Amino acid sequence: MKFLLIQLRRIGDVLMTTPSIRLLRESFPDAEMTFITESPSDQVLNENPYLQEILLYQKPESISDSLHYFLNLRSRKFDCVIDFYGNPRSALMSRFSGAPMRIGFDFRGRGLAYTHPVKISEKATYSAADKAQLLKPLGISVSDFRLDFFPNEKDQIYAEKLFKRLGIEENDFVVSLSPVSRQRYKVWPADRFANVADWLVEKYNAKILFLFGPHEKHFVESVRTSMKMSALPYYRVPTLSETLSIIKRVDLHLGNDNGIKHFAVASDIPSLAIFGRPWAVNWTPPEQIRHHALEFDPGCKKKCVYPKCKLECLKGVNVESVKTELEIIIKNLN
Repeated sequence: MKFLLIQLRRIGDVLMTTPSIRLLRESFPDAEMTFITESPSDQVLNENPYLQEILLYQKPESISDSLHYFLNLRSRKFDCVIDFYGNPRSALMSRFSGAPMRIGFDFRGRGLAYTHPVKISEKATYSAADKAQLLKPLGISVSDFRLDFFPNEKDQIYAEKLFKRLGIEENDFVVSLSPVSRQRYKVWPADRFANVADWLVEKYNAKILFLFGPHEKHFVESVRTSMKMSALPYYRVPTLSETLSIIKRVDLHLGNDNGIKHFAVASDIPSLAIFGRPWAVNWTPPEQIRHHALEFDPGCKKKCVYPKCKLECLKGVNVESVKTELEIIIKNLN
């Protein structure tokens, strides 16, 4: 069989498809699997051994470009399309692929694109579990939601050299801190991150290693200027796969609900993520003791009115609750 898997946009969402990719490969060991995504999310899949091909999608500039793209997909003669994304564009890709079996979520106005529309669970569940529901029409039941993100040797060497350059010793307690997000409703206040970082340095002699991506340095600078203690110095912005190799060498990860948080989960590095608008259950592995989340519901998370609010959900997560949760995680490290 020839499978086409679609998940456009967002690093975390692409990572959430990896348990399904793994289970598909186990169920169809001889299948050809092609995955369509957008940059930079393709970096999450570059070393994935379960895929034969990764196609980069770029938004067409004209109707002619769109038609050419759809005709090219159709010429590939896929047997089955699984649309993990479910937006109008990916639904059209699925429909015009011509695949005899097309699986996607039964969202309003898009279910007609699929031969097997799947109703998404109304219960709040882990995103990887939601996406795995799309395997049911193939007779595949998923219970293992480990995220797959595979490092390569080059990036591992880069991380090793970086740690030496930053003066990190083998027995140092290293905490990666990622106070970034391009969504305002996910950004916990910088002065609170600074307070927690200072506490980690003073109480646990931690070395704070900031993680951030392109055009995100200002988030880190806001925390640095609020800190009383010193953090590890700046270094060039790493690629996503280099960031994975960095995270694999730290002892603990702390940050906002962002893509880097999922890297810690994929690496099984103990983590604590602070949530605002999204429900933590959607983005936190179930039945895990190594990956923690904190959120506050001021009574409006089910009927969110953002941006017509003062982000009470984020501000309701206080510094002391974060410290308490970190103490639990650190205790379990020993």
